[in-house]
Amino acid sequence: MNYITVLLGLFISSFVFAEDYATYPQVPKTASINGFADPIVDLLPSCAQDCVKFDTGNTPCPYWDTGCFCVMPQWAGLMGQCVAQNCEGNDVEVARYLATSLCNIVGANTWMMPASISDALSSAAGTAEPLTTLDAEIVWVISSTTSVQETGSASSTSNSSEDSTSTGNLAALQTGSITSLILGFVLSLLTY
Repeated sequence: MNYITVLLGLFISSFVFAEDYATYPQVPKTASINGFADPIVDLLPSCAQDCVKFDTGNTPCPYWDTGCFCVMPQWAGLMGQCVAQNCEGNDVEVARYLATSLCNIVGANTWMMPASISDALSSAAGTAEPLTTLDAEIVWVISSTTSVQETGSASSTSNSSEDSTSTGNLAALQTGSITSLILGFVLSLLTY
């Protein structure tokens, strides 16, 4: 009986830790291609534009959820492999910069793919220097009322609240992970 009480307590506490949904990034819940492609497809080199248009059915992500695609190696891997096969040099670095920047802006903080694909991208980039700036003004749409503008630097945004939002997202994700870990541990004890 005590195990059930502990389990119920952990279940309820997981909702308490995740109740502040305002800290999660707001992304439009619609997309013409998919949530990853829409913000960057027109900025990508032509050799990489088709690479962001892959079917999203190999993930559990809603088609509009940008951050979800950032952390799905099966989807990011297909995209990265396509870029590595179709682009070279600076075009690879532009595609990598745009994808990584997009993932950082929406709070995913990573563009996750298998190591072999990351190595293939590095090989395709050859001697091209990794980008730290882009000669374009980029506007990332986070919600219908908020946008983040980036001119040049990957680490600077014109909306200073985005930095605190990303930190809040990380804290919320870490708290959720801890709760899931505890819940998993308790469930494993119950099976004995």
